[in-house]
Amino acid sequence: MTEPAFDQLLRRLSEAGVEFVLVGGLAVNAWGVVRGTKDVDIVVAPKPDNLKRVADVAVEAHGHIQKGEAFLSTPFSIAAELASGERVAIDTALGLLDIVQGLDGVPPYADLRKSAVEAEILGVKVAVCSMDALKAMKRAAGRPRDHIDLEDLDSTGN
Repeated sequence: MTEPAFDQLLRRLSEAGVEFVLVGGLAVNAWGVVRGTKDVDIVVAPKPDNLKRVADVAVEAHGHIQKGEAFLSTPFSIAAELASGERVAIDTALGLLDIVQGLDGVPPYADLRKSAVEAEILGVKVAVCSMDALKAMKRAAGRPRDHIDLEDLDSTGN
């Protein structure tokens, strides 16, 4: 795989009209902490037409989901997997798109969207989860990287 092109992935999601809120590492960046990330973490509106748009973007970016021995790589199969409401990691030619719905500590899309802010990330205007929601998700995940992110976020004064 080549270098991730997260800007293109965000742009394609936005241009396709996908309803999503950015969470994870890129959201940490949006709140003033500079750090690298290996994926684009989002929570999507669970409406069937929105899930189809996500799947279409993924397929256009040569995306697939590895599920056991199988590779899901059609719009129908990807949308069906998204409809499960669980976390879905989609490998694309533009980088890893991680749909983090269904994880402990991750609020539903509607709740995240209510408090989200609009921000420009990598040249693309997107909805970014609120600082409070981001901190709550980081505390719930509790991995070493999340603890570092919490310290860094606290130091920004936001």
